[in-house]
Amino acid sequence: MKKTTVAFLLACSSLIWTPPTFASNSETLTLNYGVISSKAKKRIKDSYPLFSYVAKQLNHLGYTDAKINVYPTIDELVSALQQGEVDIVSSTIYPALIVKRRAQAEPFLVRWKKGEESYNSVFVTHKKNEYNDLSQLQGKVIGFEDRASTSGYFLPMVTLLSHGLEVQQLTSLQSKPDADKVGYFFFDDMLRETNEVNMTMWTAKGMVDAIAYSSSNWNNPKDTPAALKQQLHTFAHTNDYPRSIMSISHLLDPVVATQLKAILLELDQSPIGLEVLESYQETKKFSVLNNQANDLLYEAEQLLTKFDAHQ
Repeated sequence: MKKTTVAFLLACSSLIWTPPTFASNSETLTLNYGVISSKAKKRIKDSYPLFSYVAKQLNHLGYTDAKINVYPTIDELVSALQQGEVDIVSSTIYPALIVKRRAQAEPFLVRWKKGEESYNSVFVTHKKNEYNDLSQLQGKVIGFEDRASTSGYFLPMVTLLSHGLEVQQLTSLQSKPDADKVGYFFFDDMLRETNEVNMTMWTAKGMVDAIAYSSSNWNNPKDTPAALKQQLHTFAHTNDYPRSIMSISHLLDPVVATQLKAILLELDQSPIGLEVLESYQETKKFSVLNNQANDLLYEAEQLLTKFDAHQ
């Protein structure tokens, strides 16, 4: 795919890196934020106010503004990190593990996206199926959102694998899995537009035995309309994981990284900080990765190798 990085830059006279302690008054630095999305304009609009504000708090180190880089794929984000084009990244667990493995970008904060510190994935089916255990999916078909989704693929897949279940990818809706395996497909391979409403509709109509997606989607009537939800029930869920992770480039100067972390942690303590947080996809605040979060990240990292075998 042709690289289609979308960048938004209001003011920047140079992108040449100079260690902050030696930056001259004539040089300016830009804080480079990276995110994976197919909605470039929207991500630029909701991300720029926060990172522009943060960059100005780093003015004493030579920073004057922020640049928002939107990448369609994880591969393009990884490449940008490797080339030093991105300083900080926001993502869910799965991309965070990928950029850590391939670009040495370290998770360093939890982002409370849409007010949530953590979430999980739920397995959903029609009430008539009366499933109450994941093993009942053997010989059945589950639909995943897309290959890049943490809650709609990565978390439920590693949960199936950790329960000792064998999986089998199906290439068409007419295909059936072996009796001792869980068949799966991706909605974005089947539909022109993939969203949670379509997924729940297919489940309610019995076109797929089960689906898996975020608990946030299950609890949101915009994603799971009440009329459809009445016909469905959840029968299993994954562990809770941080809602969103902020990762930092290993190429970023340690002095900058330390002060950037402190600024982000204090945003929710001032009116203007709360304002820019709200514009950033209703982020409530940032918090440190505590022992529990680090344990969950480690657990997910150990499952990544097993997951990779089914890509």
